[in-house]
Amino acid sequence: MRKPTDICLLCNERQATQSNSHLIPKHFGQGIFYGTTPKHGILMDKTGNVRKIQDILKENYILCPVCEKGISVFESYCKLRLERFNDQSFFHQFRKFKKGSLEFFECLQIDIRLFNLLIYSIVWRVSVSQNYGCLKFKLPDEEEEKLRLILNEYISPSQNELFGRLDKMNSLPSHKHILFRPKKKLRPPQSMLSVSSINEYTHMLHLVDYVLIYATGKSELDTIPEINNNTLNRFVRVGLTEPEHWREFNFNLLKKWKN
Repeated sequence: MRKPTDICLLCNERQATQSNSHLIPKHFGQGIFYGTTPKHGILMDKTGNVRKIQDILKENYILCPVCEKGISVFESYCKLRLERFNDQSFFHQFRKFKKGSLEFFECLQIDIRLFNLLIYSIVWRVSVSQNYGCLKFKLPDEEEEKLRLILNEYISPSQNELFGRLDKMNSLPSHKHILFRPKKKLRPPQSMLSVSSINEYTHMLHLVDYVLIYATGKSELDTIPEINNNTLNRFVRVGLTEPEHWREFNFNLLKKWKN
């Protein structure tokens, strides 16, 4: 168990005095508590044992306050801009596409460089975590370090300062990641909050209203480059699926996981 005198895992300089760091941004996980009084979710292990929880995954003493603040800058920038897809009054900030069976939308108001930093921060935090809910998720050490380095380079105390530094970003780790969601926001969400590594190179994060698939090597993501966001030269793209397919996808994964 880490202590507040340990060194921050991100900057490797300052003491990791920050407590209660969210491993997954709070806004991604809150839907799991929908319709519960008092607010709670259900944590289930592979044996079927369950217990109630009242907050999403958090961990003490992995970050210093400076790095915690820098990550919150990524999160606050992307939060509302993604969520606006659910509000018809912001339809002009998105463009929908259909290419064969693939449907997705582009986010015209999200800087893809900053969006990539958000995704890296989530994947890196989950990978370094010792939280019970993250033990089945782990990047190869070399790939984890690539994320740490780029995050540490762009940690900033404010959006203005961050944007002043983003112009020098001219390369990214040679990874791939896609984000997809149901065509409409579902309540109850009929999904889960969980993370796991499918194999050494492919990793899946169920973020309640989204699923993030992250690959550090050859994977099935190679077949859908249209929605791979690990790039610097276009808008952020989010895949779309029918609500019934979303329900089936999550149900089948939960059933497989329990077995």
